[in-house]
Amino acid sequence: MTSDKTAIVCDDHPLFRSGVVNCLGDTSGVEVVAEAADGESCIAKMKIFRPDILIVDLSMPAIDGFDVLAWVRANQPDTRVFILSMHAEISYVQKARELGAQGFMAKEDAQSELLAAIASDPKGFYTSESIGKQSRQNLPRFSDYEFAEQLRKVSEAEKKVLVLLTESMTSREIAEELHLSVRTVQAHRVSLADKLDAKGPNKLLELAVRHRQTILEAWSVASDG
Repeated sequence: MTSDKTAIVCDDHPLFRSGVVNCLGDTSGVEVVAEAADGESCIAKMKIFRPDILIVDLSMPAIDGFDVLAWVRANQPDTRVFILSMHAEISYVQKARELGAQGFMAKEDAQSELLAAIASDPKGFYTSESIGKQSRQNLPRFSDYEFAEQLRKVSEAEKKVLVLLTESMTSREIAEELHLSVRTVQAHRVSLADKLDAKGPNKLLELAVRHRQTILEAWSVASDG
C-alpha cells in the first residue's frame, strides 16, 4: 500500500517502540521514516525528515517529550504530535494540550487506539480510554445523581466555565471562548473547586472530565428551560 503520511516514532524502550511501528504496519497509510530512542535524536531526525506525524514518549532522559513537543510547535508547526506515556493523569494531558499536541495516549492503550488517534479530527484533541484513571482514584466519589445535585450550587457563569472544562480547555481558551478575562475564569474555577469539593491541582478539571455527560445534560436542561 502506498503511504500518504510519514511518521517518526520516539521511545527509549526498543520493544515498545517496535510495537508502535508494527501497529502502524502496512495498511495504515503511514510510513515510519525514522525511529529515535531519546529527545535529542528525535529532534535531529525531525530536522532531516520533517514528518507529518510524531509519536513520542513523555519520559526520556535529558530532553523529554514535552521539550520535543515545544520544539516541534516552534519549528515544524504542521507536524501532528501524539504523546504516549505511562503517566495518564489529567495534569500531564493538560500540559500536552497547552503545548500544542494533537493527542495523548496512555501506553496501555497505544496498540488499540493509535490508528484511531491518527485518523481523528486534526483540529481536535484525542485522548485514550485510560486517561485520568490514576488521578480519578483520589477524586470525591459522587454518583451521577449526587453530582447533579452538587451542580445546583453552581452559578450560571460558573456552569459555562465547567462545561468548557469538560473539553480539557485551559483558562486562557475558556476566557477567549466566553469573552472574559483570564483572571475572571480563574476566579470561577476557584469557586467551582470549593463548591464541588475538588481541592488540589487539576482536581476540578479531572472531576469535570469524569462527570462530563452529567454536566452537559444539566447544561442542556438549564438552556432548554
